[in-house]
Amino acid sequence: MRLIFAIFAVFAIVIVLYFDRLNPEAVTINLSSNYSYTISMVGFFLLSFALGCFIVIVFTLLRDAKNIFLDWRNRQRQKVEARVQETFSKGLYAYLSGKYDQAISFFRDIMKVEPNHFYTLLRIGDAYQQERNYSEAIKFHKRAKKVDEKSLEAQFALANDYVLSASYDEAVSVIQEVIKKDSSNIEALVRLRDIYIKTGKWDGAHELQGRVVKHRKESIEDLRLLMGLRYEFARVLFNRGDRGKSKKLLKGIIRADKDFIPAYVTLGDIFVEEGDGGEAADLWEKGYYMNYSEILLHKLEDFYLQLGEPEKIIWIYKKAISLNPQNPALKFYLGKLYYRLEMLDEAFDILAELEGTESSMPELYKLLGTIYERKEELGKAVAEFKKALGLRKRVVVPYFCPFCDCHTYEWSGRCPRCGAWNSFTVSPVHLKKDTYPATRNKWKNNKLEPVYKDSIEWGRV
Repeated sequence: MRLIFAIFAVFAIVIVLYFDRLNPEAVTINLSSNYSYTISMVGFFLLSFALGCFIVIVFTLLRDAKNIFLDWRNRQRQKVEARVQETFSKGLYAYLSGKYDQAISFFRDIMKVEPNHFYTLLRIGDAYQQERNYSEAIKFHKRAKKVDEKSLEAQFALANDYVLSASYDEAVSVIQEVIKKDSSNIEALVRLRDIYIKTGKWDGAHELQGRVVKHRKESIEDLRLLMGLRYEFARVLFNRGDRGKSKKLLKGIIRADKDFIPAYVTLGDIFVEEGDGGEAADLWEKGYYMNYSEILLHKLEDFYLQLGEPEKIIWIYKKAISLNPQNPALKFYLGKLYYRLEMLDEAFDILAELEGTESSMPELYKLLGTIYERKEELGKAVAEFKKALGLRKRVVVPYFCPFCDCHTYEWSGRCPRCGAWNSFTVSPVHLKKDTYPATRNKWKNNKLEPVYKDSIEWGRV
């Protein structure tokens, strides 16, 4: 390499000397008004060439210096990012392990270096949310939302903070911002619907669920929830005095789902309140033969006894038994009705047929014990009461929700425990969740769980 360079240098000198002899002319360069400098043509060429090379070298050095600086800064940045990522991974691991105080400590270390690190702001807010420190969670989720205005994750996290802190108006405002930008955002519609359900705004919840169903037409769960919300909206309209629209909605529910028992019950109650008891009785009786819900038989029983027309409900019970003679519950209800009417012999005859056939009918034993007591057959009465030992003396058949194993003596269109609509059934047999048989309800036949559950302890409807 040195030899090549030396040969090139000698060759260059020879060329310069050759051109210097061929071009003896001189060039005068005026450096100022009083000073000039004379140089040969070849010297002037060499000087110009050297100056050009110097300028190129200077700019090259500056460019290289800039690149060196940028590389150094990038390496420093990469080191910082590596430390941030390592610390974030530790914080995330602590968060997922349920060690929220440790996670917060790691995330705060990151914020000393990167105060606007989006995912750190998001996760530290989540950690505070898990610790139920909702004010801090809101503060950090707001900052995350400000860093990335388009992030749905930050907006939904902030809305969830507001919901958990019972600041429902603020939560609604955040989610409405999302819906305003994208009216077809299903997750936003569902979250807003759930807030309205929690706060009892049934008209808004009903409207939103209708929009959800338009996007998820094949979802049975969504259709079932729509029936429940439509039912609640109908009750709201009735309480506002808009009975016409309320009845129209309830009739629409029955047409859409003949198994939705709360609609039959409430619509019949409206008819009774309006003085049209005959219409109510017809509705409940037709409803029973459509879905065989014994709840409707109970409504008919109370209705006809209040009218002083027990023979009508007796006839209905006998007809129901003739259509389904293998159903012991129907015979029990008829026997119970006879007992209420002081028709002890008739009550005993039909109830005695059930004794021994159903081992889990404590109400049957209570009734038989009471009848034996009235007949002054105390030994038999004691035997029957022993079978029903530990249960309440009042003969009331409990309602049962197969979704959450809730037993209660107060009927409601919505289960007070799990929030499922149209889930209550009734049976003198003490059913358990795992042993619940197939029923008339098409939703249960599809083995669907309740559509809507949340952490709020729902009151009775």
